[in-house]
Amino acid sequence: MTQPMTVNDPRRFVGWLAVTGAVLGWGMAVLYAAAANFDVEALERPVAMLGFSPGSQNLYRLSMWADILGWYVPFLAVGGYLWGRMRQRVGVLADIALTGIVAYAILGIVGAGMLNFTLAPLAGLHAGNDPVAKTAAEGIWPTLQNAAQGIWSAEAPVFLLWGIVAARFLRAEKWGFGRLLTFDLCVFGVEFVLNLLGMRDLAEMALQLTLVIHPLWLFLFGISLLCERAPALVSAGMAPAA
Repeated sequence: MTQPMTVNDPRRFVGWLAVTGAVLGWGMAVLYAAAANFDVEALERPVAMLGFSPGSQNLYRLSMWADILGWYVPFLAVGGYLWGRMRQRVGVLADIALTGIVAYAILGIVGAGMLNFTLAPLAGLHAGNDPVAKTAAEGIWPTLQNAAQGIWSAEAPVFLLWGIVAARFLRAEKWGFGRLLTFDLCVFGVEFVLNLLGMRDLAEMALQLTLVIHPLWLFLFGISLLCERAPALVSAGMAPAA
């Protein structure tokens, strides 16, 4: 039996944020590919991005915003919501998990934000007549891309720190698609290990799966909140209604 939402119940807010974030998360990959006219080779050559048309640069910028608003901001809300529930059951482990999800969001936002705000000015330098500026742009942009990839690679351990606690809690509570979250964590972990071992092609395959599964869990979790499948969170100072 589900419980009706109250004015202070965060389920609807977090649910809509999760569903919207999932759609943006899927859209991020489409926008990113569209920026290069779905030319995979162009995406693999960072310098080629400096020659993007203004329209393609705008698509790239939108893809980074979709990344921030789809892959990171919603997880802050979900992580905060689950922290309120997990704190009552697992104590300090919930605090440790919250640290992990905050670190995950910060790393992701920094990486995407760095690329979001630097492509256009560097592309402008690259399109100019100054050969020194053009050479500098061709050196700076790949460096920024490598830095962002390094930052994004560091997401996996801290996301696992949160996800292991959250997935275990959801499986025990029998809601929130804890098993799917566990699978998502496994794919994150496999991708991280493959990158460490230098197996780039296999890591790319794992990444493609992550692009589907990660937003899928977020979407289904949000739906479960909107459908009131999650028990209402009752604060310590409130007694349930008679």
